[in-house]
Amino acid sequence: MVVAIQHLDVWSLRLVRGLTAGSSSIRRHALLDLSVILLVATISVALDIVLAVFIGIAIAVVLFVVSMSRSVVRRSYRCGATRSRRSRTADDLALLTHRGETILVMELQGALFFGTGEKLVQEIEHALMQETLIVILNLRRVNEIDSTGARALLEINAMLQARQKTLLLVVGSESVPMIRLRDFQILDSIRPSHVFADSDRAIEQAENKLLSDRAILDGAELPLSEVGVLINFSEFQIATIAPRLVREEKAKGSVVFQEGDPSRNLLMITKGTASAYVQLPSSGRIRLATFGPGTTFGELALLDEGPRSATVMADDYLICYSLSKDDFVALANEEPAVAIKLLASLGRDLSKRLRVANGTIQELEL
Repeated sequence: MVVAIQHLDVWSLRLVRGLTAGSSSIRRHALLDLSVILLVATISVALDIVLAVFIGIAIAVVLFVVSMSRSVVRRSYRCGATRSRRSRTADDLALLTHRGETILVMELQGALFFGTGEKLVQEIEHALMQETLIVILNLRRVNEIDSTGARALLEINAMLQARQKTLLLVVGSESVPMIRLRDFQILDSIRPSHVFADSDRAIEQAENKLLSDRAILDGAELPLSEVGVLINFSEFQIATIAPRLVREEKAKGSVVFQEGDPSRNLLMITKGTASAYVQLPSSGRIRLATFGPGTTFGELALLDEGPRSATVMADDYLICYSLSKDDFVALANEEPAVAIKLLASLGRDLSKRLRVANGTIQELEL
């Protein structure tokens, strides 16, 4: 009886409280643990303490094997509503809304070994029953990969290649998955361009692949008439705005403007890409968005006098056209109808970005 009572330590009493508090998952695990404690305590009193110890160890082993053999997929989703942080034109967004479901993202967690690797292969095969062109495996929450888990990744890559589909991997730069992939030479079979540090970059690459047959990605400079906010403007209206635009060219890696700088102008990209970053003390530099040809950024300069909220840098050779607030005011005085139409177009563009952001947040919260 003394031994049985000693089973009820502080941790056991916390389990009892867990039955009435926390999520359903916490209550379920607490009930399972308490059941094991009561069973071992009963055997200790009724039969023999040595037998109870062996039975307790056997139960623990079985529970561990069952737990580790569960699906390694934490969650999966398709990119019909979820977008990368790259800002795109309305035509591109429409295409991605239609074709984004062909991008499958699977977030993994736990250990990838013989018990979960084969199940992962089966789950991907089942997911491919729906039209899928690109599979993104996020391994950042995987805490261990053994040789059989590594072979499962190679099998998945070979299976997708045989079906003319693409596999993208998401791993941290010096995380456990990255170290194991190097140890098992998995990266020798997967292109470096298919390995990313975060899901956002991988989704962006998948989107680019879907859009690869579009002229917007071939490096040709767009005319002003194909810039998103000017796409419904007449030749006369564009001719009215064009003299007030200043053409700017930026080298790869150069700063377009810094966080905290005064807001003086909006910019319309006709060639290249630029990314917006913020600097956080804890996690370093974080990318907020990437702007491609035909998109606009810095438009808040026309709406308020606040400082720049982020640093924007050119990802490659960048050509953009700048419209200052003073030139916009002059345009509003001379051609108020054109200025009002430009503001309305900027408002619609901001609204579309907000809707995309809301859709992404809702998808990530599921």
